[in-house]
Amino acid sequence: MKTIDTQKIIIPIMKFVNRKGIIALKDGMLAILPLTVVGSIFLIIGQMPFEGFNRFLASIFGADWTEPFMQVHAGTFAIMGLIACFSIGYSYAKNSGVEPLPAGVLSLSAFFITLRSSYIPENGEPIADALNKVWFGGQGIIGAILIGLTVGAIYTVFIKKKLVIKMPDQVPQAIAKQFEAMTPAFVIFLLAMVVYVVAKVLTGGTFIEMIYDIIQVPLQGLTGSLPGAIGIAFFISLLWWFGVHGQSVVNGIVTALLLSNLDTNQRLLSAGELSLENGAHIVTQQFLDSFLLLSGSGITFGLVVAMVFAAKSQQYKALGKVAAFPALFNVNEPIVFGFPIVMNPLMLLPFLLVPVLSAALVYGAIAIGFMAPFAGVTLPWSTPAIISGLMVAGWQGAVVQTLILILSTVLYYPFFKMQDRIAYNKEQEMSQSVTE
Repeated sequence: MKTIDTQKIIIPIMKFVNRKGIIALKDGMLAILPLTVVGSIFLIIGQMPFEGFNRFLASIFGADWTEPFMQVHAGTFAIMGLIACFSIGYSYAKNSGVEPLPAGVLSLSAFFITLRSSYIPENGEPIADALNKVWFGGQGIIGAILIGLTVGAIYTVFIKKKLVIKMPDQVPQAIAKQFEAMTPAFVIFLLAMVVYVVAKVLTGGTFIEMIYDIIQVPLQGLTGSLPGAIGIAFFISLLWWFGVHGQSVVNGIVTALLLSNLDTNQRLLSAGELSLENGAHIVTQQFLDSFLLLSGSGITFGLVVAMVFAAKSQQYKALGKVAAFPALFNVNEPIVFGFPIVMNPLMLLPFLLVPVLSAALVYGAIAIGFMAPFAGVTLPWSTPAIISGLMVAGWQGAVVQTLILILSTVLYYPFFKMQDRIAYNKEQEMSQSVTE
């Protein structure tokens, strides 16, 4: 039987993961995590689904009592595209070993150059010096990412090649660094202007709007579908099985799209129209963080339970005790590398199958109306199971998480027993050889 040369698979994956653009994308998207998590909390407070409670608060604080909470949301979650543009340009330059702040600033400037300089209402004359804020958030995030990566790359090339204005050594470094940024700034602004003109001629709109229509909408549709949800679950586990940080790789690719899906849902929630019929998305960041990563990638909860309560080998009894506490917070590296799951043919099937079936279960629960589309609180992926389900989807979310954990236990158990038997027999053989 011909064996698989795993290096032929791992090496291209690692080359992709370690590319400057991918690293900048992952680091840059992490920078918006506090905005999305905390901003969504203020949104849900300002959009309480309890009319009686809302009327009670309105009678005390006035009819517009929710306005300050919505203002926080508008200054956090609603500008994640804008912040991502800055942070990705910054991260690209930082990871390249050059002064990063100018890259972030230039990325932000290029972003604004490509936007309209006036706001056109649906019915009415254009309003000069007004911007449509919708492009600062989820709708503009793919365009913002492209601008951040492009500006970061151009700026880095100019600095690395020393195509800059060089100041005398007597000039303070803080000032000299800003003069160095002027040459790449001119080129970046010129290119941004050309992009603005080309987009206007071709579409009558802007670059951000063009990217949204051509790239982002189809990609959101793909990631928001059942095959997309299953694909996300499958590739996270598959990459981990090869020893590559699957969650990090897949997050770097889909996080922007999942957050954009969530942004759409939150705008529907604000308008009181959150439903699949009105265009709400099923697959959002909560779908991944709170349901596909329970106890860690591969949803290895069932494996931990089996080790703690059913292991015969000392090896897995000890590992179960070590892995149980981290698993509560969705950390399972002790299992992935200590069991191990990486490159273990016996554990490949359950490691892939549990998250795939879980993705189908969660998708179906929302599609049939058992759970509402996600639009409320966004939690860190490390939030424990059941608690996260309650917070993002109410008691229905906790029920679905419980079913996932049961599914994990049922599917992992028979494979664990085979692995445990192998380990137990080896321990018995070693014990006999020592006594002889």
